[in-house]
Parts: sequence; structure tokens; C-alpha cells
Amino acid sequence: MSQMRKDIFSGEWVIFASNRKDKPYSYKHSNKIEENDKNICPFCPKNENLTPPTVYEIKNGDNWEIRVFENMYPAISPTDYESDNDNFYESIYGYGIHEIVVDTPEHTMDMSNFSNERFVKLFKVFIERIKFMRSQNNIEYIQIFKNNGPLAGASISHSHWQIMGISILAKEQERMLEAFKEHKNKTQRCIMCDIVKHEIEVKKRIISQNDFFVSLVPYASRQSFEVWIIPKRHVSTMPLLNQNELEALVSIFRDMIKRVQSLRDGISFNVCFQEEAKSFPNGLFHWYIKILPRIGTLAGFEQGTRCFINPVIPEFAAEFYRKK
Repeated sequence: MSQMRKDIFSGEWVIFASNRKDKPYSYKHSNKIEENDKNICPFCPKNENLTPPTVYEIKNGDNWEIRVFENMYPAISPTDYESDNDNFYESIYGYGIHEIVVDTPEHTMDMSNFSNERFVKLFKVFIERIKFMRSQNNIEYIQIFKNNGPLAGASISHSHWQIMGISILAKEQERMLEAFKEHKNKTQRCIMCDIVKHEIEVKKRIISQNDFFVSLVPYASRQSFEVWIIPKRHVSTMPLLNQNELEALVSIFRDMIKRVQSLRDGISFNVCFQEEAKSFPNGLFHWYIKILPRIGTLAGFEQGTRCFINPVIPEFAAEFYRKK
């Protein structure tokens, strides 16, 4: 059963999904990251019976290249949800859609070794799933993300992504909406467009750029070596990217993944696609991607105050990436 409860102090929503405690974990628990027997991997070809049915796929002849299906252990669900009857606190049904996107049939294929063609196909799959989820009633916000490695939250080593369509606007997106609105009201411009313009001018935190995209370390990054990939053209949602922009996105994205992986052997990291929510005024938002290396953990001060301590100044992180 999935349920959402609002923190009475912060206003942030917490998703409770008791079924996820039973999900499989393909990494051995030890000081050294090792993988369990790959023969039982549910994401490998011929093991499709170990997952829910395919809802979307890209095929090459009789074989699939990219496969999409519902998460067997969803954080939210279109059918299995409930609300709490405690009148003192606020809760809502844990309604939503939670899908898995397996981006390669090869069990040990690393994303950084994907061809440009495969990435274009993958991103087009994301666009189709965004369109589908946005067409569904009660889906407010869609998050596409990848947990790469056990320290980033991955439980199965076979390369895959997740897409969650949820019925509420999370606090992070609420804060972003207010920032976009405030800047628009003051300047009649997009705050992200102005960030891109400023960062290109000062050159301190820019990592790389092409005709359509820029990669940079954000000025007040909360995590060490955090990276944003931002389109230069104002695009509020991924489905609005054209073919030339998709190809340029693939080029800069592949390059940044390799630079992130140069931080240390076997580094874990998260990739998060920041989408426009349904309740955002049309065209206000500026779509972008976050890449978040998992270096260190949140300690007592961060947990107690929600104020982050980042030991790596963004200008140093950008210089490190530029040299790679």
C-alpha cells in the first residue's frame, strides 16, 4: 500500500511504500561492492516473466533494445493506494505511476559506453512516457531518474532508469516555481535563461558547451561536484526538444557522465531530469538535467537543519571537470 503524508513542520510530502522493503537487492553487502549471481537478473532477456508485462519497447528484429514496464515494487501505484484517517495530520492517497526503463539488454553494459544512437532512442522513449503520463488524470509531476550504483540507491545492477508520475507537487518543485515566478515578475525574463547567460559570461563554473546546451556546476551546489545540463533555448519540457537538440544533448550528456566517472573508480551517482509540472504556468519553467555524484553522506548538521555543507567549492569542481 502506498500513502503520502505531509510533514507538519516543513510542508514536505513523504511517500510511504511498505511493499518496497521486499524488493530484490543484487549487490552483496560488504566493504567491497560486489554483484550477486547475474543469472537471476530480472532485467535480462529471457527473464521477462520475472517482471510485470511490457508497456512500451524499442525492438531490433525479434529482440528488444529498450523495454518499459511497471515497477514490481512501486513507491506509488494507480491501484494499490490508501489514505490515513488521522484528522490531526494531512495525508492523501499514494496514487501515481512508477515505471522501469531498461536501457540495454546487456547485463554488464555501462551507460557511458552507449552509442549516440542508443541514447537518442532512449531519450525519445522518455519523451513518449512523459506524454503518456501527462495525459493521465491526477498526475501532477513527472520525474525521470537513474540511480547508478549501490550508493546512489540502485538495488539491481543491470542498467535501468525509473519514471515516477505523482499526484502532488513536491516542496522542491514548489520552491522552484516561486523562484521562476518572482524572477519573471521582476524582469520579464526566465531565471534559468539568465543563469545560462551569466555563467557563459563569467566562465568560472562552465564545464563545456555546444550550440544547444551548456554543462556547469551550480553556484550554490548542495552536493560535491554536482552538475547541471541546461538547454540554451528556453524549453519548458523535454518533449519540446527538436532532433538537433536531442543529438546535442546526447553529446554533452555522454561527455559529462564520463567526466563524473573520472572522480573515482566505481563512483555512484544520480541523474534527475527536471520536468515542468502541470500546475506551472505554460512555458514558465526551463527544463534541465541534474547529475549528482554520491561523495560523502549527510551528517548531523545537514539532517538537523536541512542546511547543506559542501566541502568542494563549485569553481574548483568546474576546473576539475574541464581538465578531464
